[in-house]
Amino acid sequence: MDTVTKEILASYETSRKRKRENIHINRSVAAREICDVISNQVKKRFCFISHYSAVSLLEAPKFQEYVKKFPTQILDQTTDVYFMLQKDRLKTELGVIYRRSDFRNMTGAISLLQFIIENNLQTTFSQTYKLLLIIVTIPMTTAEAERCCSTLKRVKTFLRSTMSEDRLSALAMLSIEKRMISDIPKFNENVINLFASEKDRRVDLIYKNCI
Repeated sequence: MDTVTKEILASYETSRKRKRENIHINRSVAAREICDVISNQVKKRFCFISHYSAVSLLEAPKFQEYVKKFPTQILDQTTDVYFMLQKDRLKTELGVIYRRSDFRNMTGAISLLQFIIENNLQTTFSQTYKLLLIIVTIPMTTAEAERCCSTLKRVKTFLRSTMSEDRLSALAMLSIEKRMISDIPKFNENVINLFASEKDRRVDLIYKNCI
């Protein structure tokens, strides 16, 4: 093999090596840029999560711990986010809840809210009641909203686009809560009877015994 051929092969191998190195460098740069974009988006999307800390104020397993050391920092974050709450009154109410043993058997915010409503304690624990109403209505995920949107696509189609808002809301609710509706005895019969008895129609929907 002559010298020229060796030089050509060496140059070819060098160019291939540089090309592989450049591809590796480009992939590394692209990976870093992608990671930077993802991290920035995560920071932007989850920058406002301080309102979730309010849930930990009403976790029954932590009540004994809160009696020894009150969660002042969490309370400050909660009142900063939900400015409609009275901080001093809420702190007093939470202190009473933490010390009482009957509140420590609660399994979550919903059970605590039900306990307050069943015992008519809305006025006594007014700020805690407000906070519980806020907590139980905070959507933890977007699954519920996505489910509603997908339901609307099935209910309001291209061929059935002219529909009033009340009818659309009613049909969407029936579709979303179909499991709960299926547990109601004679639901379909009651709806049919109600529809037939609302006003006079051209077609006799209810059998009338004229004898």
